[in-house]
Amino acid sequence: MNDNKTSPTDARTTMRAFEPSLTIGAVARATGFSPDTLRVWQKRYGFPVPQRKPSGHRLYSTADVRRLRRISEAIARGHRPGQVVPLAEPRLQSLLTEASVPPRGETRTLTPTSALMALVRRHDAAGLTSSLLTEAATLGPIEFLRLRAVPMVQEVGEAWSRGDIGIHHEHFFSERLSDVLRALRLPHERAVSGPRITLAALSGETHGLGLQMAALVAAVAGLEPHVLGPDTPVAEIAAAVKARRASALGVSISVSTAGPASRDQLAALRRAVPAGIPILVGGQGARRSHPPGGCIIVEDLQGFFDWARRMAARSA
Repeated sequence: MNDNKTSPTDARTTMRAFEPSLTIGAVARATGFSPDTLRVWQKRYGFPVPQRKPSGHRLYSTADVRRLRRISEAIARGHRPGQVVPLAEPRLQSLLTEASVPPRGETRTLTPTSALMALVRRHDAAGLTSSLLTEAATLGPIEFLRLRAVPMVQEVGEAWSRGDIGIHHEHFFSERLSDVLRALRLPHERAVSGPRITLAALSGETHGLGLQMAALVAAVAGLEPHVLGPDTPVAEIAAAVKARRASALGVSISVSTAGPASRDQLAALRRAVPAGIPILVGGQGARRSHPPGGCIIVEDLQGFFDWARRMAARSA
C-alpha cells in the first residue's frame, strides 16, 4: 500500500500551485482586488509577496490567488483587511469554516422584524444600532443589505403608510441605518484604490438610503465611492464627476420621484457627462422613469455588486 506517500503527479501539481507565473494584472482580474491594493497590503501586512522578474515585474502564484479569494470572502462577511490579510491560509480557512458553521446547539437567525420595529417605536438608538451591527457581522455586508436592510426599509415604509408609526420614526430609522451603513463601508473604502464612482440623487429626491447602500456595495466590490447625497442639481453632479475624475456615475431614484421629471434630468445628465462614463440608474423608481439611451438600469443590489466587481477587475 502507498496511502501515506504523495504521488509524483500530486507533487508536481502542488509545486505548480506555488510557482510564480501570474502578473499583478492577472491576479487583480482573478480576485477583484486592484493592483494598488495588493501593493499596499504587501507593505502593510506582508502579503501577498511576489517574486520579481529581472525586468522588475511582479509574479504571483495560484496559491496566492486562492488565499486572496478567501480573503475576499472574509471581507465580504464583514471582517476588516487588517484582521484577515495577515492570516496564513490554514487559519483563514478555519475562520471561514467557523463563520459558516454555528456552534453545536446554536442556530443563527435574524432578529425578528417585530423586535426591530419595537426598537424603532421606542427610538432606542443604542439597541437598534447594536442589533443591526450584530447582524451585519453575522451575514456580511452584501447579505446584510439583502436580508435585513432592504426588508426593514420596506417594513418601516409600509408601517408609516398604514399610520402605525409617525414620520419621526421613519426619519429616526433612516438616520440610524445610514450611520450603520457608513460604519460598515469605511474599512472597505480604506482598503480600495480602484475606479471611482460618484453616487447622487437628482433634484427633488430627498431619499438618501439607496445611495448609502450603493456606496457600501461599491466599496466591497473594489470601487472607490464618492457620495454626493440627495437633491443634487444635474450641473453639480456633472461637475463632481469631472472634479473627482470618476469612471462611473450612479443615480438613485425612489418611487416618490419616478416619472417624466426624473427622466428629463437623466437626459440632461447624460448630455452633461462624457459618453464614455456609464450612468447607472437604480432604486424602485428607476424603471418607472424610463432612463434615456446611454443609461444602465440596475435591477437590485446584487446586480450592482456583480457589475461593480467586473468594472474593478477590468480596470486593474
